Parts: sequence; structure tokens; C-alpha cells
Amino acid sequence: MSSVLLSISGHDRPGIVRDVAEALQHLNANIEDSSMTALRGRFTMMLIVHLSENISLGELKAALAALEQRTRLTVQSQPISDEEASTPSQEPDHVITVHGADKVGIVYAVTNALATLGISVVDVSTQSRNSERGHVYMMVLEVAAGDQSNAMKSALDDVAKKIGVDVDIHELDDAVL
Repeated sequence: MSSVLLSISGHDRPGIVRDVAEALQHLNANIEDSSMTALRGRFTMMLIVHLSENISLGELKAALAALEQRTRLTVQSQPISDEEASTPSQEPDHVITVHGADKVGIVYAVTNALATLGISVVDVSTQSRNSERGHVYMMVLEVAAGDQSNAMKSALDDVAKKIGVDVDIHELDDAVL
């Protein structure tokens, strides 16, 4: 075992990333990929870490248990195969923004249209906010549409009309990234 998926969550506060990075540094574990966010006072992160060959799963679990004790975070670990660890992340080629009156079913309607076309969602972020016009829902998706961009635009135009939201699609430019 050389790569592990970690899921970590807890009450948001300054220093969480530092605390996790410090625990992993003491194990000489390299953080290869990560995604972190705070939602309504809760912090969550997912990381893929690479362990040196001389670190056992038991040593990792002991270090993570000490981290939980010290920080009151919740930590879950899952070994991943070498094949999974070497699989490159999908690169998004489009960003989709969705906004409109908050209601049940927006995420499903948009992601169902994408899944039906075989389009992968690489990242998604949603937020509900109060405004002068009522409760507004916003969603931003990064997707890997490949050669399905025209079909995606048509399908999402249909979704927008059906559920009463605004949908904008932007092609990502590699030069900007």
C-alpha cells in the first residue's frame, strides 16, 4: 500500500489544513491531490496521499487517531490501488453556471441531463442565498464534455426552460489555466 484516500471533517476553524499537513509531514506522506471546503461552519477535505514504503497502514492509522484526539476532527482512511493512484484526474473543458429561484430538483435535473449524454462532472459547488427577490440557488459545475458540447448546450437549454433557471456554459481556455 502506498496511496491512501483520506476524508477529514470537523467544525471550521483556523489551522485545520496546517494540523493535517503537519501530521502527514511527520509520516513523510506526500499530499498528491486534495479538495477542501467550508460549508456552514463545517470544514471538509479529501486528500490522496502517497506514503513511503516504510510506513505501514497501522502507523498511518495511529497518527490519524492522534490527529483526531488533538483536533476533534473526524478522519477516515481508505487504501487505494496503484492503478487508482496512477489514474490521471479528468480535466474539465467547460464551466456551467446555474442560478434561479431555490427549489428541489435543480441539481438532479442538470446532472441527469449531463449523465444522459455521458458527460462527467469533475467538480460541483452549490449555494443557496437570500436576496431581495427571494431565495436564490446557485450552482457551478466543471465538466468534461469532450465532443458533446453542442448536445450539452441543447440539453441544458431544455432543462433551464423546464425548471425555470438560468444556465450559462463557458468553454475553458487552456491558456487561462
